[in-house]
Amino acid sequence: MRRFTGFRQSIGMRFMAVTFVVISALVAISSLFSAWYMVRATEKKLLEDYRVTLNFTTGQIEDYADEITRYCALVAADGNIQKLLVESDSFSELKKVKCSVEVYENLRYYELLREDCINIELYLYNGNIFTSDSSNKNTLHSTGDTSWFDNALESGAAKVFSQAHELRCKSIYYDNAVTYICDMSNYNTNQEKIGKIFLHLKPEAFHNLLYKMDIDNFWCGILNSQNDILAQSGERNEDVESWLCQTGMSASFSGTEKGSKGWILYNNGLKCGLRLVMYIPDTRLQGEVKNIFLFFFLLYISCVLASLVVMIPVARRFSNPIRALSNAAWQISEGRLDVHIKTENQDEIGMLTEVFNQMALSLERQMRDLQKAERERADLQMSILMAQINPHFIYNTLNSAIYLSRTGESEKAERLLTLFISLLQNNMKSGIDGIITTLGEEVRDVLEYIELQQIRYPDRFSFILNGDESLYHYAVPRLFLQPLIENALNHGVLPGESGEIELTVGSKEGGLVFRLRDDGGGMSEEKAKSLLKWKDNSGKDGGRRRSASKIHSISIENICQRLELLYKEEYRFEIKSGVGEGTEILISFPTEYR
Repeated sequence: MRRFTGFRQSIGMRFMAVTFVVISALVAISSLFSAWYMVRATEKKLLEDYRVTLNFTTGQIEDYADEITRYCALVAADGNIQKLLVESDSFSELKKVKCSVEVYENLRYYELLREDCINIELYLYNGNIFTSDSSNKNTLHSTGDTSWFDNALESGAAKVFSQAHELRCKSIYYDNAVTYICDMSNYNTNQEKIGKIFLHLKPEAFHNLLYKMDIDNFWCGILNSQNDILAQSGERNEDVESWLCQTGMSASFSGTEKGSKGWILYNNGLKCGLRLVMYIPDTRLQGEVKNIFLFFFLLYISCVLASLVVMIPVARRFSNPIRALSNAAWQISEGRLDVHIKTENQDEIGMLTEVFNQMALSLERQMRDLQKAERERADLQMSILMAQINPHFIYNTLNSAIYLSRTGESEKAERLLTLFISLLQNNMKSGIDGIITTLGEEVRDVLEYIELQQIRYPDRFSFILNGDESLYHYAVPRLFLQPLIENALNHGVLPGESGEIELTVGSKEGGLVFRLRDDGGGMSEEKAKSLLKWKDNSGKDGGRRRSASKIHSISIENICQRLELLYKEEYRFEIKSGVGEGTEILISFPTEYR
């Protein structure tokens, strides 16, 4: 969780995230716009390509229609046929049969010239009908549904293609034959219209002209002037049916219309009256669109990955100096002032790093000066406190020697002064030796002091020492037990007839523990509390910082102040007492002082 919070708070990560979002958004927008533009361009290009295909196919159809027109003109201009048609009106029935045979032979000749021709018929307005099929003397258009024939005659056009219809010729059945119908003139009699030529064409003739494509729902069709489908490839769908019913007849020269599932391309400008319609489904464009969007998606992913590759070093280049500054600031806040940051940047971050290094160096110098001043202050304060104890101890001891001398106990006075000199030699030291001693030396001084007091007050008190000698090598404050024993003796035991003082030295949880107990008169709970008053740094009662009240002596205050200087807030000083129950003092502090 802390790592995630640091990630969110990192300026490099935020810079990279913002840059990544901006670049991703820009690339996404540009990719979508480019994809949309390419889709529109692809659609336009696709329709243009099909329009070219449509125009090419239209040209082929026109060429084919012109070829048929020239072919029919060639048949109509045949001299033998023209002569026979003119003279047929005066022929007898026998000659008419012979004439019909001769016309058949000529028509048969022209029929054989074209592979796509099924049959040629001459329909004259005088009622005569001639055909290239000798097996059927009657007209072939009478086979099956003749609505195509009636529609062709009713149109009145000089040239027209009929709708696809059924046809039987030479015992062959055609279900989608197309007939080209044009006017026929007689050059010998200068008659412009003597009848019509019916050129029956095979269905394959128009199917071969269609544009074919292997696409589902693709459709291409050739329509005549009546909007009848002559030939088609593919299957018609609802778009084609709707266009044929609603727009096909009234469509303009050429154009493109959008259906629900594709596009309809048409060309109505053919001279022969035919029209070509092509339907292109959406599926062709959808495949292109899919490829386009796939390309731009891969391009987007590539750009995003490339931006990440570029942004990560850039973000690190910006964030690493700032992170180094942040870590250095944390180290300074934890008290480590020997911090120096190396930088090769010559920009604002480099200047900031250089200023930070100068600030850290200045703080380190100031902190060293403060620590030096604090040590000097502590040494001075400790010396003052020791100076308070030494005169107090000397005063009490000399009073005892004077008392013994007055009572005539010179040997005891001599022993007392000997012990006194020994104590002075051990306690009147300067420097660190006057402040710190070992627990063994402190216990020895206590025993010498007890012996000294027992000389002065024989049989008035007893002293019990319960000490763990394995702890005697630890450092302790000098003269922190003797003043307490002196208070226990003067204010606890001596006011009564006799008493006992017990000192216990032990350890607990890595620290030293001292318990000093006497069976004197004790004191009230309120008085015991008044001897110790302490306040914490905020000024509220109940903390660990203690200041002793000046009741009985300055010993307790002096000891507490020295303990606080050496151990800060890691020491304990407690007084337990009750009226008539004696007094117990508990002291504990670490084995190492500060």
